[in-house]
Amino acid sequence: MVPAPPYPATYYAATAIGAEERPRLEGDIACDVAVVGGGYCGLTAALHLTERGYDTVLLEAKRVGFEASGRNGGQLHTGQRKDQDELERLLGLERAQRLWTLAEDAKRLVRDLIARHAIACDLRDGMIAAAWKARDADALRRSVDHLAQAYGYKDARYVPKGDVGAGVVMMVAVPPV
Repeated sequence: MVPAPPYPATYYAATAIGAEERPRLEGDIACDVAVVGGGYCGLTAALHLTERGYDTVLLEAKRVGFEASGRNGGQLHTGQRKDQDELERLLGLERAQRLWTLAEDAKRLVRDLIARHAIACDLRDGMIAAAWKARDADALRRSVDHLAQAYGYKDARYVPKGDVGAGVVMMVAVPPV
């Protein structure tokens, strides 16, 4: 067996429990579904297919969690990569709300998987969006209000600079536990 390359120095590598070598595929193998890639998406797809009774094989070129999924620090936060107001401008309110719901459903799925499979992890709730300039503080305050009104999201709160330190203002999104 050719050994897989060592993990890069990441939080994942430092905290991975039971990250053992897996055998290299030799020869032919028969299965219902072959999943290529052992990142979050590939692992989740393989898990769900297996739970539904499919004979599933996961193929990974290096190691599970070797690339981006092992480098992101296990981030689980609210929303998408774009702010909701930007998504609304690009897609309209209804589509932006659907993307919001998709992200919230994904967070619930992750929490469910952690609970169902008793995954030992350091899941911590919370996300901070900070404004370094005073003129951006009003936008954060409006964002908190907008998330509550348009999305029913009550877990974000505005923290004024006097309550933070070093003059930083922020919006804190705290997902429900």
